[in-house]
Amino acid sequence: MAPPAVTVASGEPVNAFNQVSNTLSNQADNHVFRIPAGKRLVIDYLSAKGTVPAADSVSGIHINNPVVHFFVVTAQGTDISGKRVFAAAQSIHTTIGPFPAPTDVVVRMERNMFGPGAEATLGVSLAGQLLNP
Repeated sequence: MAPPAVTVASGEPVNAFNQVSNTLSNQADNHVFRIPAGKRLVIDYLSAKGTVPAADSVSGIHINNPVVHFFVVTAQGTDISGKRVFAAAQSIHTTIGPFPAPTDVVVRMERNMFGPGAEATLGVSLAGQLLNP
């Protein structure tokens, strides 16, 4: 009998969420998960929700560190506060690490405006597995 075509390593489940706010830049960086030294993170799914002032828009959402993966951003309309809402969600299968020191997975949102009164929020969740190398 032939072995299975794909062997999946079993690891520690990871379900992480973090939300950040930013007014000082046209980029919001969300350090959603820290990969411990010597471990690998396999990401299976990532979703992000950005909110910006009504006159603003989101031009991109991507994993920024330690690798770059771009996500399709879709406008969702406005929330109850009148802010514009953008979302990105995607099944992805990527392995990050191992690294000799702890390393953050950073998801970046890029937008068109920033400054006083232009607060943006970026919420990110990811699901995957933490593996030994």
